[in-house]
Amino acid sequence: MPLFVDLTEFPGRALELLEQISGGGQPVVVVRDGVPLAVVARPFAIGSQLGGLPRWEEWLHEMKQSFSNGGGQPGPPRPSLPEPPALDKALIGFDPNAGYLGSDAGREYLAGELSRLGVPVREEKLLAEVYSAVLALCEDKERLYEEDVRVLAQQRIAEAPQRLRLLAVTVTSSTGLPATAEVTMELGHGPAMRREHGDGPLDAAFKAIQRLTSLDPEVENFSVVAATPGRDAMAEAVIELILDGRRVVGTGGSTNAIEAGVHAYVNALNFLMEDRFGKGGPSPEP
Repeated sequence: MPLFVDLTEFPGRALELLEQISGGGQPVVVVRDGVPLAVVARPFAIGSQLGGLPRWEEWLHEMKQSFSNGGGQPGPPRPSLPEPPALDKALIGFDPNAGYLGSDAGREYLAGELSRLGVPVREEKLLAEVYSAVLALCEDKERLYEEDVRVLAQQRIAEAPQRLRLLAVTVTSSTGLPATAEVTMELGHGPAMRREHGDGPLDAAFKAIQRLTSLDPEVENFSVVAATPGRDAMAEAVIELILDGRRVVGTGGSTNAIEAGVHAYVNALNFLMEDRFGKGGPSPEP
């Protein structure tokens, strides 16, 4: 999978990254605030190493066409990919111009759409949580896509039977300095905060969570993809953790790729804790 590097880190690491790429290393995706800005890769590696990222098909096609001739002339234009299905915010009950920021009818409409998308939510408390999260997403995104809602609902469903809950995460990263993450979590007996340094924002956040939970699993696989198009795309993260021979997969979604990764990590830790402590057992000490 490609290596994700924040824009603030890229200038100081440009030479190092280019040397790695020229030596056969993975492509580099430059991101700002979790949104992909550019890709640095060897021409012949584009299709094989980036082709699995959703919503990048059109870009990959154009890039491969531009290298198809010795003179670098682009090939014939390809029709644009169809716009993914969007949802009407007003039907969900979000219409600031009319003074609506949520309604019973909007929540019922969302419940129907979730069933249609294959992620039905029938428990009223959980539906209320999903609905509040969708309304918040309506404020963040100009267009709300079906995939946005599906990813968000899946995240809340996965988190429902949980011991751990992410309350806040703040990361800072500067060229030449270790990244810092400050993580606040609900641990079942009250909130706790931890600040840690790491090789990158996610590494720092994961270390902070490890200190808070006293769990130190091995990260086997990790990926973040754009589930929807645009600068405000919904990022979907998937992480695989191993601890004491137990393998679990966690998922997370957010308009910020780093936050999506942290949500996925916490989601996976919840599954590990259920296996270690059992339902109704003790929670970890801060």
